[in-house]
Amino acid sequence: MSITLSGITKRFGDFTALDNVSLEARPGEFLALLGPSGSGKTTLLRIMAGLDFPDTGSVSFNGSDITDRPVADRAVGFVFQHYALFRHMTVAGNVGFGLSVKPRRERPTKEEIRRRVDDLLELVQLKHLGGRYPSQLSGGQRQRVALARALAVEPRILLLDEPFGALDAKVRKDLRRWLRELHERMGLTSIFVTHDQEEALELADRVVVMDHGKIEQVAVPVDVYDKPASAFVFDFVGESNRLPVTVGNGRIVFDNVAIEGAAPDIAEGAGQLFFRPHDARLTQEGAGVPATVSSARPRNGAVRIEAQVAGLELPLELDIPSDQAPSTGSAIFVQPTRAKLFPAGQTIASDQV
Repeated sequence: MSITLSGITKRFGDFTALDNVSLEARPGEFLALLGPSGSGKTTLLRIMAGLDFPDTGSVSFNGSDITDRPVADRAVGFVFQHYALFRHMTVAGNVGFGLSVKPRRERPTKEEIRRRVDDLLELVQLKHLGGRYPSQLSGGQRQRVALARALAVEPRILLLDEPFGALDAKVRKDLRRWLRELHERMGLTSIFVTHDQEEALELADRVVVMDHGKIEQVAVPVDVYDKPASAFVFDFVGESNRLPVTVGNGRIVFDNVAIEGAAPDIAEGAGQLFFRPHDARLTQEGAGVPATVSSARPRNGAVRIEAQVAGLELPLELDIPSDQAPSTGSAIFVQPTRAKLFPAGQTIASDQV
């Protein structure tokens, strides 16, 4: 099932949640909507589901316009962050609920419902817990029940709104891997909302990065990280350092220090230079950005140092090989080895904190 959104705008009073958003999810694709709180990702998901409706624009499934159809006519499964399980029902009762309340002419027999529930509980590895109640399950088990309930009605599209947000880090990681395997086995088109960049990069076929009701970039995970389309994407996805620089005469300069190997790709004037902590090296005085080491700690086989640069509010974060790591209080000189230049006026993620 493909999903096509064309020119979607949604306002709540004076607040514009979505601003002329267009997007296509391909059949069988796992698409992640990634962005900070207030970026519009959950509103977009609810419009796909039929829980909200756009002020302007259209929604199509497989080329058919379903913009005005209610949720019951869209054949979607929806999984929420906080499970929304019925506490008075058993696990099996929760999973089979959507089937048992279908109109009589569409409702399966009790035997068919029981068989389908058993199959789904086996699929989510909870067959032995069908007689328990939600209060007797762990958070991860409850979310699996919620997912089985969404799948019971045989949806063509699976929509997930931060389904692991209430779980601890270990359980989240285990369920992410399991969800990706389940998606591939079921062959559904899945749309996953998250503010967790690691989650999006690990799970998705493509990532949709959103900010202030607009799409900043749609790309495969490696390109979102390595080829960010805007200053916001670079700052929001992964760790980054930012230097205010001047572009002129074919050079990029910070505080009279030329940045090596970074060819300017914007007009002359002020710019923002971004680079990752692992994309920098220490160099000689006069050949790099001067800084003072304020902290140093082991990290992933290297040493993560924070280095304060005169005139910058935030320190640089750098990953330096252990045998080259300077001590706290040392004067160092830093050269980015791989960097990306953006115009000075572009929004960055830290502006929203």
